Amino acid sequence: MKKSIYVLALSTLFLACGSEDETPKSQSESVETSAKEDSGKMIKDPNATPNVSINGTVNNGGNATLLLEANTDRGPILISKTVTNADGSFQLDGAIEAMGLYQLRVDEVVQQGQEPKVIPLTLVPEDELTLQLDFNEFNRSAVYEGTNWAAPLNGYMAEMRKFVDWQMTLVNPQQYPQEELIKMVMEKKDPMDRYIVKEIKKDPGNPAHILLMTNLMPMMGFENYDMKNIEVLKTLHKAYEEKYPEHPMTVSIGSQVAQLEQSLNDYVDYKEKNIAPEITKVNPDGEEMKLSSLRGKYVLIDFWASWCGPCRVENPNVVRLYNKYKGDKFEIFSVSLDKDKEKWMKAIEADGLIWDYHVSDLQGWETDVVQKYQFNGIPHTVLIDPEGKIIAEKLRGPSLEKKLQELFGK
Repeated sequence: MKKSIYVLALSTLFLACGSEDETPKSQSESVETSAKEDSGKMIKDPNATPNVSINGTVNNGGNATLLLEANTDRGPILISKTVTNADGSFQLDGAIEAMGLYQLRVDEVVQQGQEPKVIPLTLVPEDELTLQLDFNEFNRSAVYEGTNWAAPLNGYMAEMRKFVDWQMTLVNPQQYPQEELIKMVMEKKDPMDRYIVKEIKKDPGNPAHILLMTNLMPMMGFENYDMKNIEVLKTLHKAYEEKYPEHPMTVSIGSQVAQLEQSLNDYVDYKEKNIAPEITKVNPDGEEMKLSSLRGKYVLIDFWASWCGPCRVENPNVVRLYNKYKGDKFEIFSVSLDKDKEKWMKAIEADGLIWDYHVSDLQGWETDVVQKYQFNGIPHTVLIDPEGKIIAEKLRGPSLEKKLQELFGK
């Protein structure tokens, strides 16, 4: 499936430094891992008696190699494989440990710019699944039958296809103003979201929901987010706790929902009460630091990264102002969007960032502070008062100096 437009929409927001240049991994790469390694308790010993069966037909796909894989945090792990007959029919059996997210993939060399042929499966032990596929439209053609998660997944894939088809009509999304593009995305995505909510409410413990629930997360921030989705996700989690107690997926969903609710509360405080959300990260020495520990001081929260050119250009100005005002209840709390710890530390030293508060989770743009503080480019600054309330944002250069002069009278 091609990159979703809600991801493309976000990418157009990065007006300063949007992301670090990275070499993408080939989509055809897979992780060869021993089945005995930790895989989220999704796969049994390869010599175990098969407890799932998959059969079906891949039209136009004779003599194709199909791989059944478990999706884990270590990457895909092979469970079983088979080769289709000349007419595309196949039978595949495998042994899985528990309900989870799996995939059926065509084993082939994927050329650059080409998407791999792969479909998702939410298998449960003792499943007997039947699939109808087309080799040329593998990712879009799947029809699932024979399991209790087949119908909701078929419906979801149908809604997803409509959404993706609409995306493909947008030749150049960047031509639209950001607000207009987001509005278009939300309108086109709404039928899929309503379908998901209906399915979760109807049967909250259905295995298909480990796929469906991702669309109820705030992929475009809280500003356009339906906050009722949190209650739907809580319903799902409660059902999983009853049906799959202590399952890694259940634990993960619970953690995600709790974090989502906390982030939403932070957002409400941020938008309605003008209170800076808490930031708790570690410094280069691994020591935890909290923004709230600086209450009683004016604090400049500086979001930056070693790879961000405009950030590095601005740093001398920030250092100069810190040296001027550091004795007047003024502090800087730097939050890095780096992924490479060594580069982060070298940049701190090279740019003379002499204050004590430097933190990062080394997650780049995946860090939760991006959503909490609703920014889409760096450098980004937030100035807060001794009570933790936001005074100003996006201060840099002369505007930052002027604001500090107003506060400290010099």
